[in-house]
Parts: sequence; structure tokens; C-alpha cells
Amino acid sequence: MYLHDIEKADVLVGIPSYNNVLTASYVLSQVTKGLDTYFPNLRSVIFISDGNSKDDTLRSVKRVYLPSGVKLIPAIYFGLSGKGTAVKAIFEAASQLKVKSVALVDSDLRSITPEWMKLLITPTMNGTGFVTPYYDRFKYDGTITNFLCYPVVTSLFGKEIRQPIGGDFGLSIELVEDLLDSPMWELPDISRFGIDIFETCTALAKGYKIKQALLGVKNHDAKDPSSQLISMFRQVMNTMFTCIEQYEPVWKEIHGVSKTQMFGDASYADRCEAIEVSLQATIEAFKSKYHQYTDIYNLILETDIRQKFLELHLIDKYDVDFPSEIWAKTVYSFIAEFHKTPTFFRMRLIDALRALWIGRVAVFLKETWEKSREEGEEKIVEEAKVFERLKPYLIEKYYKD
Repeated sequence: MYLHDIEKADVLVGIPSYNNVLTASYVLSQVTKGLDTYFPNLRSVIFISDGNSKDDTLRSVKRVYLPSGVKLIPAIYFGLSGKGTAVKAIFEAASQLKVKSVALVDSDLRSITPEWMKLLITPTMNGTGFVTPYYDRFKYDGTITNFLCYPVVTSLFGKEIRQPIGGDFGLSIELVEDLLDSPMWELPDISRFGIDIFETCTALAKGYKIKQALLGVKNHDAKDPSSQLISMFRQVMNTMFTCIEQYEPVWKEIHGVSKTQMFGDASYADRCEAIEVSLQATIEAFKSKYHQYTDIYNLILETDIRQKFLELHLIDKYDVDFPSEIWAKTVYSFIAEFHKTPTFFRMRLIDALRALWIGRVAVFLKETWEKSREEGEEKIVEEAKVFERLKPYLIEKYYKD
């Protein structure tokens, strides 16, 4: 079926995909069951936005059984290759079909249940503009989120959003139209992995009502932070820092952080899948990269901060005290410097931050290696509160000549 074969719909679920033959059909089957169970009286469309997969992803989803009330559009998007381009095609389809609600789910999920559809869609049918996911994740999954996106977005925009780049979102059609109209699509990284943080920051900056959906366990194709997240880190950070510039008039006037309402009960029996992470490889990655950027560190970081990172070079031999205040000031210093740096120098700045982020991850790995997921989560949440407390440090740095 093609988009022009459908005149109008009520709900559109978008699934960006690329070489996901092992999971895409499972994700589609769960989405289908959810739409059929919870929204049987609505006209539902599932839009597979594929990046011209080289495996049998599209062929596999076409074999999934669909009830009569659910339409499937398997499509290959055009434009710059990346998740953001896939999502933009989904948004354009939703706009054309004049739907009321849009849900996005990733195609590499192994823990999605039909109930996810109820949790992501129901609030946006009833006045909520944006639904972000709240997962039970393995303690070493989501390291870009845990040490950067979560504390920064929460502290700057004043709403506790635990998974601002989770990928599984619910959106009102009003927010979709706002996103499509944004001039920020000119930033190429939004067409790649920057898309999720762009959606979240825009929803917060434009004042949409936001809820967090209790989705339970998230098991997916996770990656080792020491070796597999280079391009994602660059794209997410460049987009987040650019959003901070774009929405400066909003966040600079926000004081404090408020809780974001939860939706659902997350009563699931599944357990988080463990992720293979090497503490020693993470430590070595930090050591090997740190000295490539000492010129940047000497320029923008205070002496006590640089000293703490030098002490981290001994982390494989000793327990190194690394306060959250040091990390928060480090990140805020890079945000302020990004704002003052010409575009063509910014990527090296982000790479310099990545080297320090690997060191921060190494500290967390060592501190929590024998601890539970809950104990690890407690540390991450407490660090976010430090970011909130030190927001004046960012503002001082941001506006300092």
C-alpha cells in the first residue's frame, strides 16, 4: 500500500529502520497488536521508514499479519541517510494524513509490548503534546543519556526528562507540525542521530505538556561507549548544544526543576539484558584520547578540573575521587565554549568532550561494577541534581566575554 492510497487516518506509528531484519517484524507485530487491542475504532497506519536496507527488513515486515483496521506503508525514504531523515518522512506522512497522534518506536527493540501503543498514544489524544519513554535499562546502557543529555536537558529546561533521546516517543500533530516548520533542519546532524534530542528540546522550549510513559524494560542493540558511539556522540552533542543556542531565551529564565508526570504502571516480568562493557578498555580509551586535546582543556577548564582528570589516569590502580561537581562544571564549560566557537572548530571541541566523557564513564563503571542497577540509577539521579544546582555556573560562563 502507498501513502496516496489512504485519504485520512487518526493515528500513525512510525518505525525508522535500516538492516533490522532480526527485529523489525517483531516490532511491527507488537505495534499491530497494540493498535488492534487499544484503538480498534481508530484508523491506524504503520509507516516503515527504511533507509534502503541491504538485508530483508522490508520483505520481512510485509509478511506480518495485519487486522483490517490497520494499514501498513513500507517505504524507502529519500534524502540524507540517517534516522532523522527517516523520522522526517514519518512526520510528513502524518501531516499529509491529518492524524491526531503520532508514535515513534525503534526497529531494534526486543522488549516492546502491545501496551507500549496505549502508553505512547493515549496521552497525545488527550491534550499532551509529547510523551517520552521511561525505561528499566541495564546500568551501563544509555551512557550518553545518563551523563550528558539527561542532566543537561533536565537542568536547563526545568523538567525532569529521564530519557530525552530514548527514541520511542508519542507526539501530538501540533508538535509534529512545529518540528516540520523548524529552521533547525538545516543542521545535518538532525537528519542523523540528533533527531531525538531535537524533538525533546523543541517540545520543552515551546511549552508543550509532557508526560513520561512507564514502558518497563528496554532491551535493544546497545553499544559499548569506549568503541562504538563516536558518530552518535558527535551528532547528539552538536544538536543538543545547537538547540541550547536556539532556545537560549527560554532556558536562561527557568529556575529549578519540576517532576514530569508518569503514565502507566510498567508491571512487566522481563529483565534487562546485560551489555558487555570492558572497564579496562574504557580506561585505556580515556588515557589514549585525553592528551590529544590538552590545548582545549588548558583553554577552557579551570585548574582544579584539569587536575581531577589527570588523576583519572591512575584509576586502574587506585580508587579516584571524582565529584559530580567536577563533571557538571566540565560539561557546562564546553556548552559555553561551543557557543563562542566558530562552526568549523566545533567538532574538535565535541571530540575533546568525548574523551572526558569516556573518563567519566570509566569512573561510573568502577564505582558500580559490583552494585545493582538501582544503586547505579541513584548515582545518576543525584548527579543530575548537581547539574541543576550549578546552572548559575553555566550562565556565568555562557555570557562571559
